[in-house]
Amino acid sequence: MSFRADLPRPVRLEFADDMFARGHRGVGGAVVTQRAWRLADSYDAGRLREIAGRLARGRLARRIQRALIPAARDAWSTTDDDPVLALDEHPIDDADVLGWLAERHTDPVDPHDGPGWRLAATNLRTGGAVVSLTVAHAVADGAAITDAVVSAATDVAPPPLPDPGTGRRRIQAEVRDAAAQIGAIGEWARARLRARLAGCLPTHTPAAPTPAPVPNAAAANWTPPRVVAEFDTAAAATAAARHGGSLNAWFVAVAASILDRIGHTAPDAPIPISVPISGFVPGDVRSNSTRIARVEVDRAALAARDLAVVRSASKEAYTRVRDAGPGLAPIPLPLVQMLPDLVLRRLPQPPQAACLASNLGALPDPFVQAMGPRVRSVATAANYQRLTAEQARRVGGGLLAWHAAAGPRSTLTLIPAEPDRVPDAAAFARLVVEELASWDVPTDLW
Repeated sequence: MSFRADLPRPVRLEFADDMFARGHRGVGGAVVTQRAWRLADSYDAGRLREIAGRLARGRLARRIQRALIPAARDAWSTTDDDPVLALDEHPIDDADVLGWLAERHTDPVDPHDGPGWRLAATNLRTGGAVVSLTVAHAVADGAAITDAVVSAATDVAPPPLPDPGTGRRRIQAEVRDAAAQIGAIGEWARARLRARLAGCLPTHTPAAPTPAPVPNAAAANWTPPRVVAEFDTAAAATAAARHGGSLNAWFVAVAASILDRIGHTAPDAPIPISVPISGFVPGDVRSNSTRIARVEVDRAALAARDLAVVRSASKEAYTRVRDAGPGLAPIPLPLVQMLPDLVLRRLPQPPQAACLASNLGALPDPFVQAMGPRVRSVATAANYQRLTAEQARRVGGGLLAWHAAAGPRSTLTLIPAEPDRVPDAAAFARLVVEELASWDVPTDLW
């Protein structure tokens, strides 16, 4: 069989894409990202229809083509689906905003059968509106979603996805990818051997055990609470500078403090914070380009509000991620990606990070104003759809945190996957407000 080297290669699912996609097939759970715009005016139906139409022709318009050849990875193909836009005709109260967002997060999205994303909007009785964009995490990570919305807002077509092909061409491409995946496993084994001989294999330090929570008898109907705290961007930057750090170090410290306050930390160990690091570059057609750095927050530095120490620890964690080679991974990821769903369903679900703290930073103006010209703030979150108490316990609970700055206003979104440690959503909201107030950052709650 001859190969056409001149044909563009299909964009194959990378490891993160594959794991997120399997969640929609019953392996683990389906993870969905949600961006929310809080507008000062009622939504503009014509504008949202135009944005939805452009999103339907942009980088979110992709679907998975399952591979036919064993060991080959699935590929992304372009879809021509109609845009999915829901415009509520009846306004809601301000107190119902988080509930409305939670409902939109459960709306079906699927990278296999579509739609991979949905756009929705509702007006508020007191004035203003909320717009929700939900995206299957397999389809796009945070950087890819930002790029998709900016492209839609500016009417710039993204780089096209190569056609994965059909018939003979498709089989050729899949055979070539299967051979490359098998070669990658061999390279992992060789790199692992070299690292072992050089004595530079990373030593595994088991995570410090967290205190066992008191079971919550009322958790049968538990749903993960969500808090969106809105505050002045300059006030947070001033607080960070006053304590010797950046906004990112401040965000990591706040997340660590809240994780500690809800009791999900070992009392005599550093507080582990997992920070996503984007590898997105202009023109990137990947769905997920993020890697995770583990920052160990020193308790003494946190108690002293010494953000210089937190910042230094963060930089060290980013360097470790950047320098990690294929032989340092405990198992070859291409091998895991080859395993069928039936096998992965029977394996223990890996524990969730104690705290995943994702900082989107300052969002670009075209993104902020994509859904309307007068924007109060923008929030983001990603979580399992319809997370139950049983699922949360199975992955070890923990805290999910996001920071996003939309000009003068920023948001901190927090979701504790803790049916036993955080059974009371109102008490958790008060805890978040108290934490930000302790940094002299006044807060408004959505």
